[in-house]
Amino acid sequence: HYTSICNAGPSEFLAALALRNAERIRARNRDIIAANLPRFDAFFARHDDLFEWAPPDGGCVAFPRYHGAEGVETFCRDLVERHGVVLLPASIYRSQLSEAPADRFRVGVGRRDTQPALDAVDAYLASR
Repeated sequence: HYTSICNAGPSEFLAALALRNAERIRARNRDIIAANLPRFDAFFARHDDLFEWAPPDGGCVAFPRYHGAEGVETFCRDLVERHGVVLLPASIYRSQLSEAPADRFRVGVGRRDTQPALDAVDAYLASR
């Protein structure tokens, strides 16, 4: 309940500032996503034996399918422990509406400079 009692003044100021610049912020984010999608397309094409990839229909979040024998939970855990790349398995998205798919993970494509993370995943996959 505390999140709805009173917002912090600086947060309200920053939110108002963002709203005044909404189109500029959206354009920047769309440009970042557009630049990243070919990188992700190429990465998943190189590893099509392990992943089923579909880019986001809109926005910056995708939920690829993982086909590795150890399962998506182990894949995500090993990846963060061995190479510092955080991918979230679908199991953390619990809902009373439906079961989370057991073979998917969340990946964001809306950050600048995603290539080091993709390179780290490549290195992880090569080391197995």
